[in-house]
Amino acid sequence: MDSLVTVAVPALVAVLTAAGAIIGVQFRDVDAYERRRGFWQLLLVLVAALSTWFATQTASSGGQLYEVLIIGAFGFAAVTVAHVLWRRLVLDADHSTRWRATTAAVAAVVVLIGSITWAYHNGAGCRQVKSLMQVSTATAGALVPSMAPAGQGPTSGDYDEWAKVIGEQAQQVTSGSVAESARTIADLARQIADAERSGDKARHAILGTKIQDQLVAIRTECPSQR
Repeated sequence: MDSLVTVAVPALVAVLTAAGAIIGVQFRDVDAYERRRGFWQLLLVLVAALSTWFATQTASSGGQLYEVLIIGAFGFAAVTVAHVLWRRLVLDADHSTRWRATTAAVAAVVVLIGSITWAYHNGAGCRQVKSLMQVSTATAGALVPSMAPAGQGPTSGDYDEWAKVIGEQAQQVTSGSVAESARTIADLARQIADAERSGDKARHAILGTKIQDQLVAIRTECPSQR
C-alpha cells in the first residue's frame, strides 16, 4: 500500500473524528472530572486513527476478512462513541456547530469504511498467493539440489510433479504486483525440473536461489504471508 495513503488516511480520520468530538470541549479552567472527559475524547480520536491504520494495513497485506472487520469495528465504534459523548459534553453548542460536528463524524466513518474497502480490494493478490506460499514452504527442500546417492533422492519425475503443483498454484494469483512474482516462481520451478533431468546441479542451485528471492519479495509485499 502506498506509504502516502498509509499515513494520510488515518490522519484524515483523526482530523474528522476530532472535528466531531472535540469542538467546544474545554481543557482549561474546568475541574478535573471535565478535563478527564476531554482527554477521553482525545483517546477515542487516537483509537479511530490507529484502527484505520491497522485495518487498512491488514486488508492490503492479505489479512482475512474477519480480521479486517474486527479492527474496523473498533474504529467505527471509536468515532461513534466520541461523537455521542461530545453531544453530552457540549450541551450549549448551537445548531450550526452540532451540524458541522455530525457531518465530520459521518465523514470520518465514510473515509474509514471506504479506505478499508479499497485496501481489501487492493490486497486481493496477497490473499490469492497464500496457497502458493504454503506449498513453497512445505516443499522448500526442492529448491536445493539433492546430494543423495543415485536412486535414493527425488527423481526427475518428482521434480516435474512439484513444478506442476507450483504452476497450478501460481495460476491462481492474478492480482497485484505479486502476480508477476508468482509467474516467475512457476517458470523457475519448471527450469529446475529441466535442470534435474539434465543432471545440472549447479543450475538447480542458482534457480533455487532465484525462487527464494521471489518468495522474499512476496513476503515483503504481503506481511501476512510470512
